[in-house]
Amino acid sequence: MWIALAIVAAIVVGGLVYLATLDGSFRVRRSLEVDAPPENAFAAIVDFESWPDWSPWLMHEPDTRIEYSADYQTEGGYYTWDGKVVGAGKLTHVAIRPQDRIEQQIEFIRPFKSVNRVNWDFEPADGRTRVTWEMEGEMPFLFRFMAKRMEPMIGRDYELGLALLNGYLNADAPHPRLAFIGEETLEDFCYWAIPFSGNLRRLEAARKHDIEALQAAAEGPTGLPLTLYRNLDPLESQFEAELAIPIGERSTQSNYTRREFHGGRYFKMTMRGDHRFLPLAWYALASHCQMHRIKRDKSRLDLEIYHDDPAEIADSNEILTTLYMAVR
Repeated sequence: MWIALAIVAAIVVGGLVYLATLDGSFRVRRSLEVDAPPENAFAAIVDFESWPDWSPWLMHEPDTRIEYSADYQTEGGYYTWDGKVVGAGKLTHVAIRPQDRIEQQIEFIRPFKSVNRVNWDFEPADGRTRVTWEMEGEMPFLFRFMAKRMEPMIGRDYELGLALLNGYLNADAPHPRLAFIGEETLEDFCYWAIPFSGNLRRLEAARKHDIEALQAAAEGPTGLPLTLYRNLDPLESQFEAELAIPIGERSTQSNYTRREFHGGRYFKMTMRGDHRFLPLAWYALASHCQMHRIKRDKSRLDLEIYHDDPAEIADSNEILTTLYMAVR
């Protein structure tokens, strides 16, 4: 009994000593040129009531309880949020320099307590505005091990938030529109595939060329073209995938690899927007499943289905893609 307690105590002490050696500080900074003048971009950030329309977090729980102070567009003004999924906290304007800079304090109450600094900078750029969103602070002692992960995780949230903000400011500006649909069961099907391994830029280049080649080889109607991902990690820049088209059981032979997709449970999301936003869409989908405690099944393929040929759509904001993430 005493030996077991001593082992447990040693593990706890060892863990605390390890945490004490870690630097818990972090800094996240992202920028985007938005299609709006500085006064419009500035006004949207000062106006806390605009945040639910473009926030990369509130989209995961639209019925989050939000309350605003009476003077929420002035220094000392704030809004609070409280949700089962997004946690609870408070964001306060600390300093406001019109059309130039906004300094804020963000207080997380749940799932853990933390106080950090948030800064917004606005730089004119030929009728547009370069908006920079920054957060810096220190993780609570017991969460110091997460400090290095904050930059890539929150960074993706900031990239998505700025893209959504661009659409909020100007509906004609390139931006994604995401819709979380829910769980769905996919059936088995056969497909021809061209394997792919590489970074996002190479994947974007291969998508059009390879799908066109597959469709030409089919010499007839097929299902919608798609990409199937193996071990998809939205935070990584490298991908293992297959560019593919579904085929019938009796399709003619070709030089392309014939494979079978085994269906199952998936969480479905749609995105309207340019394909450049797909990495952010996958990140949002993975975050949504994690927040709602929907367990991913990484042993199965994730799917990205293309409903439109971008070359035939005049407005890239109307390009429709469906994402399916394998779940248990």
